[in-house]
Amino acid sequence: MFYLYVPFFLIISTILSGSLIIIINLMLNLIWLTSKDFNISAQLFFNSLLNDLSNGIAFFIIVLITFFIAFIVTAIVRYFFPIDRRIAYSLAGFFGIFVMLKLTTLVFTGAALIAGMRSILGLLLLSLCGLLGGYVYGLLLNRNIK
Repeated sequence: MFYLYVPFFLIISTILSGSLIIIINLMLNLIWLTSKDFNISAQLFFNSLLNDLSNGIAFFIIVLITFFIAFIVTAIVRYFFPIDRRIAYSLAGFFGIFVMLKLTTLVFTGAALIAGMRSILGLLLLSLCGLLGGYVYGLLLNRNIK
């Protein structure tokens, strides 16, 4: 019966990480615009946030596929090396998002499709969102395994 919950845990961690990535990307973009003397209002921020979240279906699917692959690889690794779930899936989420972001730049000949990842700090912040999603996934698994 437990295995019926696993897809829901994957979806929960995907929604959490995807939403955080979109929010952080928006904030990094708005900070950059502010540094270029653009006037950013709270209304513009919330309108942009709602627009990004509602139009981010393709991005959420990409994050879902990324987590699916990363978490399956982690489950196989954990079969041979007994690592705490929270740590293993946190690392899988971090490196899964990191690799996904780097692969998008390689596929599109060096163009950063997610503007927030142009800097090292932005790439690190977005990858930390993956770490948080992996931690939540491992935490949910720990709480539901008897």
